[in-house]
Amino acid sequence: MKSKFKLGISLISLMFVSTLSIAAGSTAGGEEEWQIVEEGSTNTASTKPSPSTSSTASSNRSASSSQAQSKPAKSSSQRSSSRRSGGGNSGFKIGMGLDQGLSVVGQINNQVNFAIGNDGIAADYIFNRGRFGGDVPFTWFAGVGGQIKRSDNFGPRIALGVELDISNGWDAYAQLTPNMMFHKSDLKLGIGAGIGIRYSF
Repeated sequence: MKSKFKLGISLISLMFVSTLSIAAGSTAGGEEEWQIVEEGSTNTASTKPSPSTSSTASSNRSASSSQAQSKPAKSSSQRSSSRRSGGGNSGFKIGMGLDQGLSVVGQINNQVNFAIGNDGIAADYIFNRGRFGGDVPFTWFAGVGGQIKRSDNFGPRIALGVELDISNGWDAYAQLTPNMMFHKSDLKLGIGAGIGIRYSF
């Protein structure tokens, strides 16, 4: 009787110990799974940018920097072109010179030169312009036009000259003007000259 009682207690004790060991093992496994899930969620939260994303961001930064660098170059070219045209915005220049005697001289839209003076009036259409090679500061121009003198002489002429941008909208020019002058039934060939200084508005 006592041996059966001891055997029963031993079986119960063995079952109890095995149950505890199984419960402990399952708890440990659960903790490991929880830790694994936790580490996975941490890695997911702290995701790093992919190489393609970083390369795209760097290309965008380089593109924006190149655009920022290209803007000053564009503005400098615009400033240089405005200096070549006299520095003004309206395309109108006016000044004093010697063409038809002492004259008021001017230019319209960088294409038409005119002179109104004591001896008559003249106007020339500039059809071509260019620059000399090297460090020559002058530009050249060629045009055709006509003049009317107070002595009833009139006729066509050619204007060949040079221009020089001085500063702050001021420029100077000098030109030769081969011409044909009609007076009643007479025709005379001649050559004139003109110089002047103008301000661009």
